[in-house]
Amino acid sequence: MNIDANLLLANNLTIDNATKTSSAVYVGKGKAYCPLLIDVKLTAAFDADKKINTIEVITAVDEALTSPVTLCTFTPGAVIDQEKAGQTLMQLALPYQHDNYVALKFNSTATPTGGKVFAAIVKDISLR
Repeated sequence: MNIDANLLLANNLTIDNATKTSSAVYVGKGKAYCPLLIDVKLTAAFDADKKINTIEVITAVDEALTSPVTLCTFTPGAVIDQEKAGQTLMQLALPYQHDNYVALKFNSTATPTGGKVFAAIVKDISLR
């Protein structure tokens, strides 16, 4: 996987609130022929009974995400053990028709503890 530092959404982002938003990344207004891919991995395990419930892909015209629009919502599968680091939480193509900036919103159990994520927009991934 090739990672461009300018397309890094989260690098060991601690999920310590019920809702946590990644950095906003400039990707330009979307109508691409070859879609960009989003890869999200768990770099530090959650404590027991804590987890990410959903991941929203959001877009906005500005980096501050003042008027974000949800492009899609992804639910990590039940077979993903979020109490183990290294798990792949999400791999998907960035939806078409996005605005200039893209970010991820992580929605988790109340007062999550222990979990950290890595997320990037990439051109190629090994699907798992």
